[in-house]
Amino acid sequence: MTSPTGIKIPIELAYTRRSAFAVELVDALTMERVSEGITAKAIGIRRQAIRNQLGLFVWPEQDLASLTKVSIETGATPYERTDLTPDQLRLPNSLTIVPLAPAVSYSFARGVTGVRGTVLEDRQSLAPVANAKVYLRWLDHNGEWQDAPIRSHTTRNGDFVSVLRLASNEEPNVDGGAVTVRLHVSREGMGARESADVKLPQGRIADSTKMPALTFAWDELQP
Repeated sequence: MTSPTGIKIPIELAYTRRSAFAVELVDALTMERVSEGITAKAIGIRRQAIRNQLGLFVWPEQDLASLTKVSIETGATPYERTDLTPDQLRLPNSLTIVPLAPAVSYSFARGVTGVRGTVLEDRQSLAPVANAKVYLRWLDHNGEWQDAPIRSHTTRNGDFVSVLRLASNEEPNVDGGAVTVRLHVSREGMGARESADVKLPQGRIADSTKMPALTFAWDELQP
């Protein structure tokens, strides 16, 4: 959860000498700062964050020994909520940059490759798999599999959105206008599994309502 490559710490962060720590929330896809409609609460300490004029969440100077986590509640915004443990924070007196994953309600700009899909336990019961961590693996032009950096989670209905965010030097293998991906799914206490290859149209968000292959069954995924 530290600063991604290329992100510059603002000069205004001279305040850190008088603060315990600060958090900057950014859109995981665009890397733009977000804060409106979002709250951040530290569990285990008394003095809570103030959102400053820059849109940073800043905690006043205090003893952090009892800090257990920071909860980021995203409310009605199109981002997933998240919790940060102390080891994911740059403590003390530093800024932690936290990318927020897009939620199912996120409105994507044109040119983004990704999927809106669903994960079920099996195709007989149709029981949803909730709170599973998902991300896409994509085939590059050298035939090597790469991991997309954005991690998302399934909702209580098993729905999710997962996207590719490619660096300028990354090139997928494009076959007939499609990118080859696999869905990686992990569940607490149950390990991780992957789907078979799926062809996604490049530069579009594919939807399971139009592509049945984007409804995945846990019992069909491979370890």
